[in-house]
Amino acid sequence: MTPGDVIAFYACKAEYADLEAQILPLTARVLATGQVLQGPEVTAFEARVAAMAGTGHAVAVGSGTDALFFALLTQNIGAGDEVLVPAISFLASATAILRTGATPVFVDIDANCGLDFTHAATLLTPRTRAIVIVDLFGAMADPAPVEAFAAAHKLAIIEDFAQAFGASFNARQSGSIGVASATSFDPTKVIGAPGSGGALVTNDAAVAARVRGLRLHGKQGSSFVEMGYNSQLPSWTAAILALKLDHHAAWTARRRAVAAIYRTAFADLPLTLPQHAAAATHVWHKFVLFSEARNALAAHLAAANIPTMIHYATPLYAEPLFANTQNPAHFPGANRHARTALSLPIHSYLSDAQAHQIAATVRQFFA
Repeated sequence: MTPGDVIAFYACKAEYADLEAQILPLTARVLATGQVLQGPEVTAFEARVAAMAGTGHAVAVGSGTDALFFALLTQNIGAGDEVLVPAISFLASATAILRTGATPVFVDIDANCGLDFTHAATLLTPRTRAIVIVDLFGAMADPAPVEAFAAAHKLAIIEDFAQAFGASFNARQSGSIGVASATSFDPTKVIGAPGSGGALVTNDAAVAARVRGLRLHGKQGSSFVEMGYNSQLPSWTAAILALKLDHHAAWTARRRAVAAIYRTAFADLPLTLPQHAAAATHVWHKFVLFSEARNALAAHLAAANIPTMIHYATPLYAEPLFANTQNPAHFPGANRHARTALSLPIHSYLSDAQAHQIAATVRQFFA
């Protein structure tokens, strides 16, 4: 891309243009085998995902949402149970809980988008069985407070690392918190599928075996032993994802370079920048800044043909789907986030010139 190109919020088109010469023959080769589901490409890709997460097993499935749902099922979460989940996240972090028949109980976030454990402690009941921890915007959560809280209250931990695949904290990989973790290969992710895709990772062989059955109609061996689902990652999708994994380090480095341009340019502006611990290795799935003038800033950028998005405009506790009765006043962090968050373009095909152009336009707004 050149500085004169239209600035895109996501890089799906640019990524395909860059890799087309490799993707097309790769796809043709896999499709020509006739084994378009559960081919060797899936097994090979699973091994690479497990290695990146630092876990013993990975099971590829049809979506990150299914991976999260299956993780909860392996802990026998169901009707009558309650599961703690952050009030700021993508919808699937909570709808996966609903799918089990359990009730999502929303927890406020702190100033760094992490879970507010003080608030979480007030929400515990005898029905609380698990906690979903979300690695938001590309930074892995600090495992220590999560594990301490869960151990103190005998809760299963499910890590949703869909936005932080490849991130780490103190050399510990995202996906390694809890008994099972779920990631997504949605096209907008750092490693995105040509469609949908996800994976569950775990160190528990029994958990992995059960999810392999759940993704294939509940099949174990030659028998169908429980109610299952059709959640298979196509072989050609796995092959393309494996190709993209070869670029993960370079693409992540590029995202970090863009984030550094933004952070330097915005350091003296009256807005709040994303914070993360020095121990965290960020993959910058999103670059989210916070401003009380968010809507006016977004309009200013749009007038300059710079796209922005809001992640997330409505706290999950307020979504009609959940019919939640928790007090909105108990979510000051989530409410502030929903009111002030603005996401700027950040991806591996954004040039320095484009990043500086975006930064200059933001600075112009505050001049």
